Amino acid sequence: MTVDHRRLTENFFNLVRIDSLTFEEADIMAFISRELASLGIKTKSDSAGEKIGGNSGNLIAHLPGDPNKPAIFFNWHVDTVEPGRGVEPRETDGIIMAAGETVLGADDKDGAAALLELARVLSERPSESRGHVDLVFTVAEEKGLLGAKNLDHTLISGEYAFVLDAAGPVGDITIIAPYQDTIEAGFIGRAAHAGVNPEQGISAIRAAASAIDSMSLGRIDDQTTANIGIIEGGRAVNIVPERTFIKGEARSLDSARLERQTESMVAAVQQAADAFGATVEVSVAREYDGFALDKQAPIVRWAADAFRAIGVEPALVATGGGSDTNVFNARGIPTVNLGAGYQAPHTVDESISVAELERVARVAVAIVETVARG
Repeated sequence: MTVDHRRLTENFFNLVRIDSLTFEEADIMAFISRELASLGIKTKSDSAGEKIGGNSGNLIAHLPGDPNKPAIFFNWHVDTVEPGRGVEPRETDGIIMAAGETVLGADDKDGAAALLELARVLSERPSESRGHVDLVFTVAEEKGLLGAKNLDHTLISGEYAFVLDAAGPVGDITIIAPYQDTIEAGFIGRAAHAGVNPEQGISAIRAAASAIDSMSLGRIDDQTTANIGIIEGGRAVNIVPERTFIKGEARSLDSARLERQTESMVAAVQQAADAFGATVEVSVAREYDGFALDKQAPIVRWAADAFRAIGVEPALVATGGGSDTNVFNARGIPTVNLGAGYQAPHTVDESISVAELERVARVAVAIVETVARG
């Protein structure tokens, strides 16, 4: 049995029509569970949803195989970003996009569709032809990889993992990804009437603005980026603002460079607060660690061989984005993130071609076959 083009596309359309914004993934998990149950495949949910305030945990399906062959798992996340309610997909000249002003949700529901197709293909084959295969559908990836961070690994047998959640063409194999820090700062000044006695006030907004202005942001070097993405403050135009909050991030493929960038942003915050006579509370959180895989590692070789098996030349790439891949590698599970074929994710221009969607499913099948050969 091979990948069924019609069924794959139909399942993808069904999946993107189900609202599944972060923390609201219960409906799509129920759909996936029903589809797998129709194949005789049982699923289990963990308690990640309870831990992160969502309405669903991660969903895991186990397909038993030969215990003497490598055990692997596939991962895709099912949550999407706004605007992601009421998605209606349409296909025009082989390209699938949302008909309205929403994202499509190919990030990462093309992967979910591929996993359902993989399950159908494997259910028609003898289990001894492969090792154990787990299908892991995670929640809340878009809000800081929360599903993967809270995944119950006792439900998984896989020793290696393949994630299909990289924007760009099918064939890309991400072997290098960044570390990321989040920086939050709350400035506290002194309120005063802006028209009567502004001299007695200390503007928290001016202090925050000065801090941001003094930071190196954007592309710092070929491995490092930084951004301030949120600023909140003030109560009225006639009040010198007492409080202002800013939140930003720094990323780097090199942990030492990230440390230097984060330290410089924290220093800019403190210096600006001192200069304006404000106080500031700063916190730094490591969102995830980066990874760099050896080009000759088995996980990389298997992925490359699988792409060649479906007629696609693989490309080893680095990325500036984080994914569940970072979490699994940090836990000692060799994991690659593979090109999933979608374009312009997180925008209303998001799209995927029917041809790429089919390649995603075909390479998943090819990975199982390649790993089984060793």
